[in-house]
Amino acid sequence: MKVFYNPSFTGNAYVDFSKSPVLFDTKIVNTAGLCGIIRLHAGICSEVKDYGTRFVDYYAAMKKFMAKNPDNVMEASFAVDKLNTAKKCLEWRDTLAAAGWTGTSPAPTERMKVLAGVEEFFHDKSTGEELLDLIAQIEGGCPLPELEIITSSYYEDFTPAEVRLLKALIERGVAFSAKEEEPANNNISKILSVLKGEEGVTLDPKDDSFEIWNFAERDEAIKYLSLLDAEDFDVWINADNKEFDNWQKLEGKRLSGSEISGIPQNAELLSIGLTIFERPLNIHNIVEWLNTSLNPLSDRLRKRLARTICESGGYYNDACKNVIKKYLEKYPDSKESIEKFLPDINQPHFEETDIEITAIKAFVQNLRNWCKQKITLNKEGDAEIDQLCYVINQADTLLLLLDELGTNAIPYSDIELISSVIATDITMNQYSAQAGCKNIIKSYADFCDAADKAIWCDFYQNGNAGKLTYSFLSPVESKRLREVLPLWDSAKEQEFIRKLILTPFAKTKKKLVLVTLDKIGSAPAPKSPLYIQLEKYFADKEKPNDFEKNLLKPFVKEMRLDESLKKSQKKIDNRMDSEQEFIEIKNTDYIKNNWPDHQSYSSLEDLIPHPLDYVISNFAAFTTSDVDAIKDVSTTTGLVAHKIIENLFSPKEGVKDSGTPAYIRKQIDQRFDEVFAQTVQSKGAILLAKENKLELQKFKRQVKTNLEELLRGIEANDLHVVACEKEIGYSKDYEKDMVLSHGIIGNLDIKGNVDMLLADSKGNLFIFDFKWTSSKRHISMLEENKSLQLTLYKELVSKEMGADVKAVAYFLMPAARFVSCQELKGSINFQQIRINPDRKTKDLLKEIQKSYEYRMKEVFAGKLEETSGWTEADITYEQQRENLGLMPMDYYDDKKNGPYDDIGLIKERL
Repeated sequence: MKVFYNPSFTGNAYVDFSKSPVLFDTKIVNTAGLCGIIRLHAGICSEVKDYGTRFVDYYAAMKKFMAKNPDNVMEASFAVDKLNTAKKCLEWRDTLAAAGWTGTSPAPTERMKVLAGVEEFFHDKSTGEELLDLIAQIEGGCPLPELEIITSSYYEDFTPAEVRLLKALIERGVAFSAKEEEPANNNISKILSVLKGEEGVTLDPKDDSFEIWNFAERDEAIKYLSLLDAEDFDVWINADNKEFDNWQKLEGKRLSGSEISGIPQNAELLSIGLTIFERPLNIHNIVEWLNTSLNPLSDRLRKRLARTICESGGYYNDACKNVIKKYLEKYPDSKESIEKFLPDINQPHFEETDIEITAIKAFVQNLRNWCKQKITLNKEGDAEIDQLCYVINQADTLLLLLDELGTNAIPYSDIELISSVIATDITMNQYSAQAGCKNIIKSYADFCDAADKAIWCDFYQNGNAGKLTYSFLSPVESKRLREVLPLWDSAKEQEFIRKLILTPFAKTKKKLVLVTLDKIGSAPAPKSPLYIQLEKYFADKEKPNDFEKNLLKPFVKEMRLDESLKKSQKKIDNRMDSEQEFIEIKNTDYIKNNWPDHQSYSSLEDLIPHPLDYVISNFAAFTTSDVDAIKDVSTTTGLVAHKIIENLFSPKEGVKDSGTPAYIRKQIDQRFDEVFAQTVQSKGAILLAKENKLELQKFKRQVKTNLEELLRGIEANDLHVVACEKEIGYSKDYEKDMVLSHGIIGNLDIKGNVDMLLADSKGNLFIFDFKWTSSKRHISMLEENKSLQLTLYKELVSKEMGADVKAVAYFLMPAARFVSCQELKGSINFQQIRINPDRKTKDLLKEIQKSYEYRMKEVFAGKLEETSGWTEADITYEQQRENLGLMPMDYYDDKKNGPYDDIGLIKERL
């Protein structure tokens, strides 16, 4: 068997099939592959446990050592962070063990004494130790296959163990050859000479064998290179081919084969799932758990529940309970999975508490079992199986670790730490290579044969050597251990790294292209040390920083995405002209047929000033992810404050004097803390997140202050509460598809929700609307007589209740201030608003009706006015407002494009 061997081979190495058309008896291997061939023939079993098991075993061994040997040099580190300390010590231990280190080796420092001492309790072999055992068996005469090993000429710079392996095989009669490629007589070989440190090299300006392609941005480089034909180069060097393959797939090109590196979301299933154990429950965590692409809970339940959590502001509330209840009524067999993979909805946690180990283990075991079942039924392909196997391995490690902790409960911070420690970057298959594709190799070292033409696609980020293997040793440790152990010599390791990175220059004969970039996104792109070396070598003696005079400049080509490459692609430009005020729609039948049969004050505040946004929002059906839909802290505080007021101030049916100031005072004194906690848990769970802890404390004080001032205003004006959150106007039973009531105001059918309706002893009605804001917008609206909400509510309440509304007021929180155009009595925090003279005589109710009809006709005619980014005087609506009797409106600030990020993004592309 012929074996191409290099310790740095990553898998898909380049082979010139014109020289070796048949490879049935040929292998391309790294050290692990070569050892596997030998073990298979000799019948030697591998005894190395998986990393997770070895880590837990080492952690357990270190715990025992610490208990037996207190006051050691590592004790403080282990006390602060046991898991990461054990992880790092295991890394050091395995690196040393690969050179033959054992617990009996010299320990010149206190740190080495700790590593040696832990060996008393740790007995798991590493891959390095297994290699040494295999070498010993080869030297001892174990059976060997018939091998012909072909390797690099610099093989003596490999690690000492790898050199010893090769020499053992040679001594046993294995055929062996190490050849160096003969350089071609062109600029490629001259560049190689420069990089080797030779002097007096001059490039031939007529020789195009060596070029540097420079792109302005990384995205442009990937698109350009993906559009090239496979035959343009024999070898394409690209370590991360994922994005490259994505573009090839979009363009209909043959896929080159790619992998997903890091930790894909499916592989993070366990880590994401464990976040639902945080107490109090973090609303972001449970929404993220419900939105994973793979999940043991059904898609139907997850989507509904996630949406309800975002809309209601919490998980422990009646809305979420109803979602689960209705789902179980339809799918009763799902009860077990809900109990296994969702927090108990009947047991909320308002305070931070430890989590029971038994509960964590049960969740992990259940998720592990589900993954195994999913693998058995898998029809999605290798990538999903790889990721689920990763989750299973993580679960196994975590179960072992939880058993080793020796406690009944742990804080959530420990769960976070464990999740981060057991997570390791992985590589998983994304696409398999297709016949006739570009021949991609992941590493510059993956050359078995020389190639005529090669392109180094990610040259700009290669060349940084990183830390040397034994750089973690102190000078004292290094000196003493090198006396007794064959540690990899630093000079040889550096030479190995240097020769490895020069492989493309040594093994490319006719054409070598290096790709460089100016930027990656908005940040400057890194420069390869090799490129810096070339720049410095060919720099002008008098003006070394002037690249225009650099002798390398003629070989650098500024590349741009050539439209001729996009032979089969047609570009469609739908962008709006920056001077275009109206968007025109030719067919508006869908909008007409689906126009809402009622409006609210908020929908009118969208439609009248911003008709384009209204149409996009209501008819284009663009939605954000559930995680993005979670309300921010500012919005949440207002909603929670509203609900607390409703709970404490609302009159209770059958309860005498409820709704009166005396009753409300009793409610605040006796139930405020309880109601606050329940409301935050059910409607404002985002406030329970750790990062909002101080905000929550401040918010509680503010709410209490506002309740007191609100009650003072009610008492001072001799009022009692009639209703809170009272629905008025349009009402519909959606299950029966039956309209129950209307809120007709001219040509409008209005649906409203009055925050607080009150009455005095004479039967006069009052409306209070609560706003959690520091803005002066609502004061300005009253001054300019354009408070659309209060005007509509006053009319609807007057019609429904058959009584006059004496006053309407905003109660602004957290300032705890009443603002109204009418007078309120008493020593309260009240600001009476004077309407501007030019607006005082205007009938706002008629203006609202006319404005609605104006915008509706405009939209039905297919004309959508874009008002954001325009000065008020240039907006057509404003120019016609006085003549047509339309209402004045508030427009977005210059910095805003709309109420939602997605709308702003869409409008940029119109």
